Amino acid sequence: MNDQTVQWGIIGCARIAATAMIPGIKGTANGEVRAIASRELEKAKAYAGKFDIPRAYGSYEALLDDPEIQAVYLPLPNSLHKEWTIKAAKKGKHVLCEKPIACCAAHAQEMSEACRENGVLLMEAFAQRFHPQYQKAQALINKGRIGRILRITAAMSRSPHPADDIRMSPNLCGGALMDLGCYCINTARHLVGAEPVSVFATQEIGPSGVDERTTGTLCFPGGEILQFDTHLYLADKHFEQGCTVYGEKGNIFIPQAFSQVEILRFGRMVETALFVTDHRIGSHQTETIPIEAVHQWQLQLEFFADKVLAARSIETPGENGVANMRVIDAVVQSAQTGVPVELS
Repeated sequence: MNDQTVQWGIIGCARIAATAMIPGIKGTANGEVRAIASRELEKAKAYAGKFDIPRAYGSYEALLDDPEIQAVYLPLPNSLHKEWTIKAAKKGKHVLCEKPIACCAAHAQEMSEACRENGVLLMEAFAQRFHPQYQKAQALINKGRIGRILRITAAMSRSPHPADDIRMSPNLCGGALMDLGCYCINTARHLVGAEPVSVFATQEIGPSGVDERTTGTLCFPGGEILQFDTHLYLADKHFEQGCTVYGEKGNIFIPQAFSQVEILRFGRMVETALFVTDHRIGSHQTETIPIEAVHQWQLQLEFFADKVLAARSIETPGENGVANMRVIDAVVQSAQTGVPVELS
């Protein structure tokens, strides 16, 4: 160990930890996976052996009591994020919490306050923000390439989860909106650089009690709108994602907008591209801008570890997660009441 490397603890043996986060930490120059915990010691030992992690714990509390752990990653079910973030904060551990940060904005606020009071960082794990394609898209927008943003469309959908999957449990705060639609909302807020002022949404609730489809419209103070659709209705082994930013002069299409599915499913990085279309009459054309292959979770982990090592605040702290959950709460409220919801 040294003062240039963050010692990470992983709380829970979720699939995302194995496919993205542990390999992501191992790819960083400023992080090391020091320990992993599960409520089943043998499961933690299996992960530790597979990924060459020095320590395995049979309880989450034991990992938090490890004095060498500086930061924890929480890939637990959504309903457990509040409890274990607050416990980690009280033990002086920085927290990278899997999205969505909580089950509601009130829980997220408690998490944020606990981390602030204990002097630790809290960040919601929306890794797509760290992919260079968004830096490029934002630079194009800032330079006026497509003019003022008028509308954003976003979609993230997949085939149904098994009935016993945690994402199909209302008690664990599952559903399409919490699992997938949260990306659409977070990305639009990031691109517009403001919080929406009103929301209108609809939901289709399945037999399990979670939403199997959510569609919504968010209105921003500058007149920008987001229209998004997220559902679990695709054919088996199918996945859909994409985001298009429409401006006064043209649009930017980001096909692999949210998740690097190839890394999660096959362990490989792939190049992507932005497609920028000019809408001028008589010169309508589309430019393809290639984007290098990266590991977006590794980039996110390097960013967070840098802030921990430098004892600096982050640009998207826990309060950003609270803001995202306020919008999600409004989406649910609108769908339940059938009327738009105003956000102050």
